[in-house]
Parts: sequence; structure tokens; C-alpha cells
Amino acid sequence: MPKQPATDFMMSFVQDYLDGETDRMGFDLDFNHYLIENYAKMAREDRDMAEAFHFCLAENGFDRCDGLSDSEHKKLIRKQFKELKAIARDGFC
Repeated sequence: MPKQPATDFMMSFVQDYLDGETDRMGFDLDFNHYLIENYAKMAREDRDMAEAFHFCLAENGFDRCDGLSDSEHKKLIRKQFKELKAIARDGFC
């Protein structure tokens, strides 16, 4: 079975949370672990995408979730995920 590229894995991980397939606790417990585990591979695949992922979802998403309700948490992650996809679609500059 072929390995899933690291960027695809991280994108799917976030999408699964937004789709309700993963709860907040699971997302919170695994996000940093998976990002640390996959970031170097993501950067080898596409450095711009890896940096945009880290900026949008780690720095401006996950790192700003303390004290948020579950619905506010998901809303912030969804907003940052949409921003990441828009950056990827429109190009990195």
C-alpha cells in the first residue's frame, strides 16, 4: 500500500475534524504531534505549502484556541483552513 504524502495526511486530518469524524479532544491531542512528525516531509513536498499550513493552522488557528468553546474552536479552525486553501489556490507570494 503506497504511503500518503504528508501534506495530504495533514489536510485530511483537519478535514476529518471539520467533518465531525474526529472530536475536539482527539484533534487537540494529535494536531501538534502530527505536525511535528510530518512537517519536514511536508516541506520536502512543497515548502510554501508547509509554511502556509503552519502559519494558517498552527500559529493562527490551533495556537489561538485556548479558552474557546467547542463551536468557537471549530469555527476558527474552519476559517483558517479556508484561508489556507485560498492561499494554495491563488498562489504563494
